[in-house]
Amino acid sequence: MTTIEWYRVYHGMPEDAKLRVIAKRSGQSMAHVVTVWLCVLDAASRFKPRGTVKVDSEQIAVMQDITQEAVEAILQAMREKGMINEEGRIVSWETRQYLSDSERAKKYREGQKEDASQTVTPRHDESRAVTEQHAPSHKNEKIQPDTENRVQNADTENRSAESADLQKAESSDSKKSDKKLRARAEKKEREKEKQKIGGQATALSQNEEKAHSQILQQMRDIWDQEVQSKLTKGQKAILTAKRKEQIAARWVEDFQQDMRAWRYYCEVIGASDFCLGKIPGKNWTITLGWAVESSEHVAKILEGGFSGGNHPPRPPACEVIALQEAFDGVLAALVQKHGKGACRSWFAGTSIIRMLRHGDGAVVTMRCPSKFIQEWITQHYLADLNRFFAEATKDGARVTHVELIVETVA
Repeated sequence: MTTIEWYRVYHGMPEDAKLRVIAKRSGQSMAHVVTVWLCVLDAASRFKPRGTVKVDSEQIAVMQDITQEAVEAILQAMREKGMINEEGRIVSWETRQYLSDSERAKKYREGQKEDASQTVTPRHDESRAVTEQHAPSHKNEKIQPDTENRVQNADTENRSAESADLQKAESSDSKKSDKKLRARAEKKEREKEKQKIGGQATALSQNEEKAHSQILQQMRDIWDQEVQSKLTKGQKAILTAKRKEQIAARWVEDFQQDMRAWRYYCEVIGASDFCLGKIPGKNWTITLGWAVESSEHVAKILEGGFSGGNHPPRPPACEVIALQEAFDGVLAALVQKHGKGACRSWFAGTSIIRMLRHGDGAVVTMRCPSKFIQEWITQHYLADLNRFFAEATKDGARVTHVELIVETVA
């Protein structure tokens, strides 16, 4: 008989928040991360001593139909996150796994004994009472005559029994009534407490709800502009309750609350003939619901799975959080004056990397991907950059100058 060796897979593992972080760090899909984690657990269970990770990334890649680079990226992210320590052991192994099959069997037997001990058996006295109650009367038992006294005694006993039953019923009804009253009082107290807490948080929640609603509306407007207008002209995408929930999740998990990242995602979709249903014989057209349904769908779009990798140029980036809103205004002004195609072409790959105070104003540094692009922007766009930045930062630290540098990204 073949002995089956076991290891434990914990509840909630497919949606483990740590594995979601690993997917984000490694740039891989959640499905691939879960698959590699299962392979790691299996390998650790086979190793002696159990819990030590010795895996072949190439073997995992071949067996699970994943690229070796993806497997190595996931394993590295797991080490950086502390799921696998420097000694190559799974950190949570001792808390989630049995040390051996004999320990697993021992735990099982103990559980069986505990279940058996909790089974209720009738006590000896109760069993005897039931037996006596239902036992047949003896044939030679003397039968009492039906005299007047006997009838009166029987009536008295019956009335006493009825009175006792009535008292029990009244007592039970009284207890139930008291219990209901206490429950109502407790419910009222809880409602008062909720109202008190709700009143204190009303202003904050209203502001958060308003900001949340504005973000969803802005994301829907960008979708309509870049995608929906190419699918159904004159119509806007519908924000159902489910779509709002999904968009909010993608906003936090996949786009890091960066509206430029969401706009670029919509631009990639809007540039894909497959997504727009223009490929003959492919009876499929993307919808907003599909685009925001899961992180898996976002990854497929950005990886080029629906466009053959022919993505539009990436928008300029802004690493200075305080300038993000102002930089959006600068880009909008540049597009209005010079056109979207020209701006996106020359500013693709650029990034606002720092802002330094200088007197009453500030100097902003823009990193360019090459010397040629730096010179071209200096000649054709720098004057507008300075002017638009100054106009966009009137209420804050006014930007007085934009410097362009060529700097290798570490």
